[in-house]
Amino acid sequence: MAGDTVPDKNIQIEGKNIGANTTLKLSVKTALWIMGAIFALVMAILTYSYFDLKSEVEAFKAADVQEQKEFIEKVDGKLDKLNDDLKDIQLDQREIKTNLKHIMDKQIRDNPVIPNPNLSVEGTNPE
Repeated sequence: MAGDTVPDKNIQIEGKNIGANTTLKLSVKTALWIMGAIFALVMAILTYSYFDLKSEVEAFKAADVQEQKEFIEKVDGKLDKLNDDLKDIQLDQREIKTNLKHIMDKQIRDNPVIPNPNLSVEGTNPE
């Protein structure tokens, strides 16, 4: 073994030279074990990612539902206030109309309109 020379790009493992031109042989059993390990690793990562994402989505939905409830409550409160304001405005309008009717009625009673029979208004027809 002392006389064997190993080229620069090759390595010697247990008396065998392994380099760029070396062919590796793999048994079917070993290949299945390697593929199984890779598959298990990928599935573990995907499963962890799925449950992590699912918990984040559920947390987002729960927060979103809470925010929606708060928004709806705020809008309902503002709508109730607006409804009360509209009722007050309607009552004020009725009061103003009633006051105007009383004023007009009083004015007509104090200053009755007396028709003047000597005053006549004639209509003209355009020719």
